[in-house]
Amino acid sequence: MNEQLLINQCKQHQRRAQKQLFEELYVPSYRIARRYLVSGFDAEEALGNAFIRIFNNIEHFEYRGEGSLLKWVNTIVINECIRFLSRYKPVLVEEDKALLVAESGFDDFSSDYDAEEIREIIDHMPAGYRIVFNLFAMEGYSHQQISNMLNISEGTSRSQLCKARNYIIDKLKHRTYYGTA
Repeated sequence: MNEQLLINQCKQHQRRAQKQLFEELYVPSYRIARRYLVSGFDAEEALGNAFIRIFNNIEHFEYRGEGSLLKWVNTIVINECIRFLSRYKPVLVEEDKALLVAESGFDDFSSDYDAEEIREIIDHMPAGYRIVFNLFAMEGYSHQQISNMLNISEGTSRSQLCKARNYIIDKLKHRTYYGTA
């Protein structure tokens, strides 16, 4: 079934289409939620709320070509994760290895680092660092967009990204996670 037809059927509240949309988007949406919320339980809760928003607001979605639905859904998932964090876990503003290398500016990457080690580092960084890093490096938002989303200044966004990069670099250099030194 093509994406536009699926969207139109969801707008008509056809349960089979809604189920198909949910099944197709659940895994990529869960991965996004886990980047922001370390706990799988928290990610599940935020994702449940996100899909409620998606289905309640799909009639307002304007199809703009292949991929526009995924972008819209990802935005809702990210915003719901931010809402979750601000509601339940106050954010203190203070897997892809190639993307991490490009965004961090850390050129001395050893080949023995794997995506799971990097994921573990990101999961353990302070929430403010993790959120800004994910929004900037993984989602491609600008500092201006991040500042609007999180209600912080652009300077704070830049500072949090710099601190996140330094945190990752330090952990990779010293391998001070998983209880190793």
